[in-house]
Amino acid sequence: MENIFNMHQAKTQFSKLAKRVGEGEEILIARNGVPIMKLVKFEPAEAPERDFSSLKGLISEVSDEEWAAMDKEILSMWKYSESLDDN
Repeated sequence: MENIFNMHQAKTQFSKLAKRVGEGEEILIARNGVPIMKLVKFEPAEAPERDFSSLKGLISEVSDEEWAAMDKEILSMWKYSESLDDN
């Protein structure tokens, strides 16, 4: 099957072309018969492994008591209401 389509053909047949690309086929899109782009199936890149070793020594451990104190402080900043809709 031909894989070069002029711009107008590509616009009118986009769903069909997208299906073919999804099945692994590469489609060339041309302007005036000259290929200007290629449709290819998207392959997500693997996320690189994160290296946090440069942070060593910059962050101290937080005890359960310190977390509880921070939670209490944050909760005290929030204003609670009986109703979110005051109308």
